[in-house]
Amino acid sequence: MRSISNILCLLAFLLFTSFTTDRACEYVGSNIEFIETQTKKALSEQDLNKAKFQVYKAINAIEKTREKLKDCGCSYASKNLFDGLDNLIKATKTSTIKAAHLLIERALVNTASSLESLHEHYTHQGNYQADLLTLNIKTSDEEKLSNKITTDRELRQKIDVSLEKFEKSLNLVVESVDCKEATKFTTDIYKKCEQALLKDDLTEGKKYYNLRTKAIASAALKKLEGCK
Repeated sequence: MRSISNILCLLAFLLFTSFTTDRACEYVGSNIEFIETQTKKALSEQDLNKAKFQVYKAINAIEKTREKLKDCGCSYASKNLFDGLDNLIKATKTSTIKAAHLLIERALVNTASSLESLHEHYTHQGNYQADLLTLNIKTSDEEKLSNKITTDRELRQKIDVSLEKFEKSLNLVVESVDCKEATKFTTDIYKKCEQALLKDDLTEGKKYYNLRTKAIASAALKKLEGCK
């Protein structure tokens, strides 16, 4: 039978794993959103070569997301995304735009299902983490893990504070600058963050910074929807 100390160590490990898994899933979600955008672009193209060009971008993004998916641990999101990858690869081998569109449409459905699975997985992980946080664990190993989590949270808080002025400035752009110019400016920010989050060599701080900046830009773009 396991000692109470071993059980507490296991629970602390699960707490830490839950925290890092949630974060990994956030980054995966950002990548899948980019993949979905590229797939939609491919579907909108009427020229076969241009459609394939966009498809290759989506394929490349999926490949860059493989390791992050392992860290996230959502098997359903992985399966759906890689089903989409199969359809995209088949689309690159077609000889007509009609056949390519059919496969790209299937890939788009796969990608949407992957995002939905990821959201459900992330929600469950979040609830699990909240339950574990109620435990009062005091051993030295748990305290070390707790310190790591606290450090990560403090980093996030600092980044959130640093982005407050940026968010206010961007909202000012949305409210006072010509609509089309504001949309282009905000879209450029969103796309730069998307591209940055596909890189494997980013520090945790830079990952979170780009994730939050992307979210702020996305909210601004929603305010600009339908502008003329």
